[in-house]
Amino acid sequence: MTERIITADKKYLLVPVGKQRFNFVSTAGIQFLQIFRDGELTEEYELTLDPEPRSWSPIYLEKYPPHTELTVRLTGGQEELIELLKLSDSFADRIPVYSEPKRPLCHFSPAHGFLNDPNGLFYYRGEYHYFSQLNPFGYTPCNTHWLHAVSRDLYHWKELPYAILPGPEGRIYSGSGVVDYENHSGLGRGEDAPILLFYTMAGGKSRWSRGKPFQIGMACSTDGGKTFEKYPGNPLVPNLSFANRDPKVVWCEEAGRWIMAIYLDSDRYLLMTSRNLLDWTQSQILEVPGSAECPDLFRMRLDGRPDTYKWVFWGCTDNYIVGHMDETGKFIAETEVIPGPSHRIHRADWRSARSTGGYAAQTYFGAPEDRVIQQAWLRPRTKDTPFLSCVSVPNELYLVTTPEGPRLRVLPAREIENMYESTFEVHNRGIEEFERLPRDIFSECMDIRLTADIHPGRVFAVSVRGVLVVYDPNTGYLLLPTSAFEIGKDLKQLELRFVTDRLSVEIYARGGLLNTAVCQELDPFETALKPIWVESDFSFDLTVHKLGSIWETESGNP
Repeated sequence: MTERIITADKKYLLVPVGKQRFNFVSTAGIQFLQIFRDGELTEEYELTLDPEPRSWSPIYLEKYPPHTELTVRLTGGQEELIELLKLSDSFADRIPVYSEPKRPLCHFSPAHGFLNDPNGLFYYRGEYHYFSQLNPFGYTPCNTHWLHAVSRDLYHWKELPYAILPGPEGRIYSGSGVVDYENHSGLGRGEDAPILLFYTMAGGKSRWSRGKPFQIGMACSTDGGKTFEKYPGNPLVPNLSFANRDPKVVWCEEAGRWIMAIYLDSDRYLLMTSRNLLDWTQSQILEVPGSAECPDLFRMRLDGRPDTYKWVFWGCTDNYIVGHMDETGKFIAETEVIPGPSHRIHRADWRSARSTGGYAAQTYFGAPEDRVIQQAWLRPRTKDTPFLSCVSVPNELYLVTTPEGPRLRVLPAREIENMYESTFEVHNRGIEEFERLPRDIFSECMDIRLTADIHPGRVFAVSVRGVLVVYDPNTGYLLLPTSAFEIGKDLKQLELRFVTDRLSVEIYARGGLLNTAVCQELDPFETALKPIWVESDFSFDLTVHKLGSIWETESGNP
């Protein structure tokens, strides 16, 4: 054990985070970094320090009063590396954060560390608040905080200090957020409505919380979502079953009460009800075969009609059920489980069929105009960046009537238009024009819409930023490097949409009834849309929008 005394007179304590193999790190490679204030343990992290770090990740010191004296303790491994920790008012990465050559340009990614499930999404007073699980001090699922970022347009994000930190109750796993406009909780204190974040207290996942179970906790903001304090009455929901995690809370107009959905175990979810957001009563168990973790529950118009609302229960990865809520807060299913893209894969190696468009997807509470806006975790892997993984573009969901029954369409939210820098558009062109598309209309980051004529029995294949996309009308499959999806046989026209970036290509087909993503490092010099196999009488319509960067700063500071 080695100690240092520091004074909290800077914004950050910068930690040199070493390289780690995903997914777990051997116990022999772990060090414990602890922070004490007046002899009380306030923070503890499992990490690996390195004199040649992958990143300089920040411990935010602004939560401590100015000039507070803190004791920093390092246990295990090369304890002399504690001297590498830096007090600073700015980041110290070799390449300024947000300007790295592999940083996604139009997909949000954290400044540092491993990002996974979106959490707590809500809209309040002109700003979207995005949270997600984050390990700032490594590249494995560990030290789980809640990252916090805000945006006015769903693209240009400002990353804020972590919203919720792990503690003796456990790591901070997935959950949701609501704005308590009517102050049902009684926690409001001023002009701002209380904002409540519900999360999983993941006991037993850290040395600090050893022997504790998973329970449901809450943190509250009374300053408009700037800062959050853990509720002193936690846990709100004790451990009820093995997993006992991922609370999704939503207001139910039909029942006049709040509904919480949590994941129990296997494919079972539990609904609970409350009138004050603090005291919860068990209501109903739902089984969603093929699903686990991260439920979502949202109300939306069928076919856009203002007088016809349905409720959708969404199970991770992307199975869902359409139904309605009764006056007691029970979900009444009107469909069987509808399999999402992740469950319609044909002959794919599951290890490569990653990020199929809906992992841990969550919708925003209180989005304007009754819109249902969703973001999901994308999982590209990089070895030499200060961050790992990113989030999908904001997608808007529509519930539409189809011959098979009500189905969700998923398409990029209209805010993507604010990112357009230039547009190239052609209609009714043939194979020669396709082969001669100007290279300067393309870039790393694009929103592409392609409509292609398909002839009976003839395969169609294109390359999008080096990613092969094939439609076989004989089988009805859309073939991708990771998987094959059934989109219908003998289509006369194929409508495809692609949102491309440095680490992903998001793909939308059949007007959004199918959405998926291919996540991998893409060649920065391979930006074109190219024909691979098309017939001589082929014709197409094409629109290419170049997208700008979401990063407005090069300073490297949030």
